[in-house]
Amino acid sequence: MSDKEDAILVRSFKEGDESAFDRLFEKYRVPVYSICYRYTRNEADARDLCQEVFIKVYHHLHKFHERSKFFTWVYRITVNACISFHRSRRVTFPLQEQHATTYAVGKRVQMKVAIDKALSRLPERQRMTFILRHYEGYTFGEIGEIMGITTGAAKANHYQAVRKLRLFLKDWL
Repeated sequence: MSDKEDAILVRSFKEGDESAFDRLFEKYRVPVYSICYRYTRNEADARDLCQEVFIKVYHHLHKFHERSKFFTWVYRITVNACISFHRSRRVTFPLQEQHATTYAVGKRVQMKVAIDKALSRLPERQRMTFILRHYEGYTFGEIGEIMGITTGAAKANHYQAVRKLRLFLKDWL
């Protein structure tokens, strides 16, 4: 489904076609959930956040003026929901470190736990920039649009995130 098809579905929904929203939901539910999960590192919280995002999209879709791409608008709502979630709950990221120290767990899992822990130590904007860039594959321009910052700010946040992650993960590098 292209940007043009998204625009057609948005207009159809605004004209009363509920099935258009269903199609948009099906297209974007996996990427939205993925961002939520990578941010929270918890399936239940990610599902709750994903649901919250789509409730907001549904209720505010009539306000979407199509000045940006639909996916940019949805991801911006997702990013804001993740940041609000973190602030409201002062969430700690489940790291399951006790499993990482057992002999049955390989180095790969231990490395994943170390990365999760390091990511959780990053400031919100740096963490989200890193997630969008490395886990979701967005360009800095797209990240800037999604997060409501400039491309330069996205690059700066990414640079700082990488610099800090190198420091946090120095024993693994």
